[in-house]
Amino acid sequence: MLVEKAYAPSRFGQLHYRIVRPDGPVTQPPLLVLHQTPSNSYEWMPILPLLARGRVVIAPDTPGYGMSDVPPEPASIPDFAGVMADLIDHLAARGEIAGGNFDVMGAHTGSIIATELAVRLPDRVRRLVLFGLAAYPEHERERRLALLMEKFPRPGADLAHVEQLWAIFGELGDARMTSEQRHVAMAECLRLGARMPWGYIGVYRYDFLGALARVEQQALVINAQDDLWEVTQQVAPLLRHGRLWPLPGRAHGFLAFDAVEIAPAILAFLS
Repeated sequence: MLVEKAYAPSRFGQLHYRIVRPDGPVTQPPLLVLHQTPSNSYEWMPILPLLARGRVVIAPDTPGYGMSDVPPEPASIPDFAGVMADLIDHLAARGEIAGGNFDVMGAHTGSIIATELAVRLPDRVRRLVLFGLAAYPEHERERRLALLMEKFPRPGADLAHVEQLWAIFGELGDARMTSEQRHVAMAECLRLGARMPWGYIGVYRYDFLGALARVEQQALVINAQDDLWEVTQQVAPLLRHGRLWPLPGRAHGFLAFDAVEIAPAILAFLS
């Protein structure tokens, strides 16, 4: 199944997205798929064709990441959600997808944007699939915001920032990832320069705990054993109609190995 690339207009310039259409008739609402920070829609490539069963799947690059244009300053989660809602409306107006309801799947930052969409558009967002919930109380969000530049230092001539990022990938990446896979993922982050952590600024300024408590849709929470393993277990009960699916032994990049196993369960939930 072909994964096509295209651009759409947005409030921050051009928005790059990947789109997969089913081989047969469209019988299900479209699925919007949102990546984590500081990645881009490429991270979903192993699973995108597997999800396009009777539905169109759209995976955009968050503004400032991948091949999407860069906002003038770090954008907020509501800004990101507005861009994604506009994308859905744009594609519907062009006849690329059906208008009306749609489902949303997100990972980490993408889970937060998906949740904001669900709260903002309760009559249009039908179901949620959320990979990890970075939901912290205000004091913890402030602490993490203050440490961002320490965790992601600005590029320097000594390349210490490269070594630090490589260490992060080694710590958080799935144990099955090869050195080449980590290298390619890290290169995608390095091309962002000093704005690599911009997405986290929006994350830590957003009351995700409060938003989770306002979600009325059914939600499947997929909890890999990564840096959000514990917090996701703690906060998932805030979703009134949520179901937690723990995936022990998996970490960042696990879809490259487990997409064939994961996709049928996601489709069953969405259907």
